[in-house]
Amino acid sequence: MDQSFGKEYKLCSKILIDKLFQEGKRYRNFPFSISYLQGSFPFETPFQVLISVPKRQFKKAHDRNYVKRCIREILRKNKDLIQNRQQPDNNKIVLSVVYNYNQLTTFVEMEQKLVKALQMLSSKLKQ
Repeated sequence: MDQSFGKEYKLCSKILIDKLFQEGKRYRNFPFSISYLQGSFPFETPFQVLISVPKRQFKKAHDRNYVKRCIREILRKNKDLIQNRQQPDNNKIVLSVVYNYNQLTTFVEMEQKLVKALQMLSSKLKQ
């Protein structure tokens, strides 16, 4: 299994980001807010993700960067939860993960909660 999580997984398209927040489905699983949209999108990977940590929650950039690095690592380790689903090949996902909590948590706590959120996402996608 490929363990990389390179630039091809990063959601950069302004058009897709706007479409995600206008048409996508959203749910909350504390401390994360996850938006997702399924469809036929013009990228190679099974999904692309946007990671956001609001400046309102963490004033210092190094705290925001730490949380984003943790989320990216958790997604890298557990991307099979999103990739290995019984969907047609042309059905891809754009995804946003927003950290909505005003305190830093440990990597282990963050991992447990994000994995639970990804499992919820996987079950919603199979419906």
